[in-house]
Amino acid sequence: MLSQQELTKLFLQQHNWQDRYRQLIVLAKQLPPMPEDLKTDENQVNGCENRVWLTYQKQNNNTFIFQGDSEGRIVKGLLAILIIIANHKTAEEIAAIDFQSLLSQLKIIDELSQSRLHGLTKLIERIQSVV
Repeated sequence: MLSQQELTKLFLQQHNWQDRYRQLIVLAKQLPPMPEDLKTDENQVNGCENRVWLTYQKQNNNTFIFQGDSEGRIVKGLLAILIIIANHKTAEEIAAIDFQSLLSQLKIIDELSQSRLHGLTKLIERIQSVV
């Protein structure tokens, strides 16, 4: 997976929404597979267009590693971005992240439908619930 810095650079190199859209699909394909036994109701994030699952593990150094999957390619790509941003950070660092601002810098927010934006907000809330 990319670092957050590499992610930002990658998206800023895209000249239009179609290029960013293709990049989301590429990120979706790069998201490590989530074991089927983790795709439970408890791990499902409600409020998204597609079914989405998100889990996390707290590491010995108090940072978190997130894992997720979605049935939709775009949602899975968005999830990959959120995971890149949140992985290897502490609960305090995650709480301080302005996800909406970062996604706006990547020029993603403006192109999403209201239902996708709502789902994205639910994913961000789930990630920040580790605090």
